[in-house]
Amino acid sequence: MKNIKYLILFVASVFVLNSCETGMPETTDLNYVTFEATSMDLGVAIDGSSDYELAVYTTQTTGSDRTFDIMVDLESTTADAQAYSVPATVTVPANSNKGTFMLGLTDINIGDGVDIVLNLEVDPGVFKGDAMVLSVTQLCEQNETYVKIIFDGYASECSWQVTDASGTDVMAGSGYSDGDADASAKACLPDGNYTFTVADAYGDGLTYPEVGSITIISNGAEVVAISGDYGEGTSVDFTLTK
Repeated sequence: MKNIKYLILFVASVFVLNSCETGMPETTDLNYVTFEATSMDLGVAIDGSSDYELAVYTTQTTGSDRTFDIMVDLESTTADAQAYSVPATVTVPANSNKGTFMLGLTDINIGDGVDIVLNLEVDPGVFKGDAMVLSVTQLCEQNETYVKIIFDGYASECSWQVTDASGTDVMAGSGYSDGDADASAKACLPDGNYTFTVADAYGDGLTYPEVGSITIISNGAEVVAISGDYGEGTSVDFTLTK
């Protein structure tokens, strides 16, 4: 009778151990897909566009194509919807563990930089990696030039333009609103001679109720500095060289 009791306890313990083991997922053959990286730095030329080939990888190789959905995390993405194009899916070909897709970028409201956050959508039973954060900035291979204005209080009176040696406008600004504290503009300009011209509709420059200023910075160096007391307007010539 004692032997039967021990036998029952032994069978019960084996059953419990097997139940615990079968509740754990197998890791030797994990069905997993992920982007090539969790973060990447990308660039797009000012007023230009660029294409990038990105990749996803799987832990398994199968005899048929596998397709995964690509989703843009709109809550975390700060880029203008017109600044990027992403396909709806990416396919990992048969007998391969790598799939690629093309990301298109256009310099639309890139400014000082934006983020695009991508996620993968997978079927039940498939594990996926973390989202991929693409940090996008503008690229300038010539002279990265900034016009920075500190207004007085009547920004609507101010207008300006930068012209090249042929007299063509390459940068311009107007239509500001009274109360605007400041404004800035950026352009990628080739080497050459330029003229900055600013006008004030009231004829008192940037002087009331506070004195403002205008600076032009190219490649990190100040090339033009104008006090706000310029009356109806003024012009300054400057040269850019890389």
